[in-house]
Amino acid sequence: MKKRLQWFFILMTAVLAAAFVPAAAFPSTAEETAAALDETDVHNGWINEKLGPGVARWVDEDGTVSKQPGKKEETSEAQDQQEDTEPFAKERQIDPAQPMVALTFDDGPYAPVGNEIMDSLARYGGKATFFVVGRRAPAYKTELQRMVAEGHEIGNHTFDHKYLTKLSKAQIQSQIDRCSDAVFAAAGVRPALVRLPGGLKNQTVLENVKAPMIMWSIDTLDWKTRNTEKTVRSVMSQVRDGDIVLMHELYPESGAAALEIIPQLAAAGYQMVTVSEMAKYRGGVVPGGVYSRFSR
Repeated sequence: MKKRLQWFFILMTAVLAAAFVPAAAFPSTAEETAAALDETDVHNGWINEKLGPGVARWVDEDGTVSKQPGKKEETSEAQDQQEDTEPFAKERQIDPAQPMVALTFDDGPYAPVGNEIMDSLARYGGKATFFVVGRRAPAYKTELQRMVAEGHEIGNHTFDHKYLTKLSKAQIQSQIDRCSDAVFAAAGVRPALVRLPGGLKNQTVLENVKAPMIMWSIDTLDWKTRNTEKTVRSVMSQVRDGDIVLMHELYPESGAAALEIIPQLAAAGYQMVTVSEMAKYRGGVVPGGVYSRFSR
């Protein structure tokens, strides 16, 4: 009996001793995560990449760990850079004290030539005026919409390119109105200016065209020569501040000439502006008026 009591006492002592010895701490979830981050290699900027998008986190070059698993979060600097590179509308700057020239192209739209012209103008900061034939508008909606989007001007060159001097009052008005309607249907704008086919006018025309009529001061005769070199020379040999240059959009040779004329005008210090832009700084226009150039 005495031995049994001794063994019982020894056993209880051991139990009580074990109860008061501090146990090894179990790691918390946070500690496990931290340990995992410390022990996991970074692959291509990702931590725990092999564990999938619900666990993997992006680490940037500064050691910042993304808040959302599986997604690279842009830093404020990256966001600022993105905002800086996003396109935004700028007000067009025209210096009234500097020389201007208005390049105008008749008889379009015709995208194979017109788009080349607009590409070149975009490179040199220029704008042009395209006097279009209304019946051609439905076939070239995209080109007309580009003209509007890039700040070029669309002018009215009648619906059928008929000589207005041979038409009645009603027919004249119909040619102008139908062209405006066609341009509006294609591009959402109505032309403010008219160019008369062939530049032909008489009293009936003057009384029935209710918009400013734009002639020209330099006639390249590109429709006749179909010669790129001659067209370039006809412009660059006589261009002056305030000139309105007449060319045609239909001919590849005219497009090729424009690709030479545009950089040469820019190098000579000319601002390539729309007719309406030039008119704004050179006295303006009125309905029914006829204009061939805009002098200071």
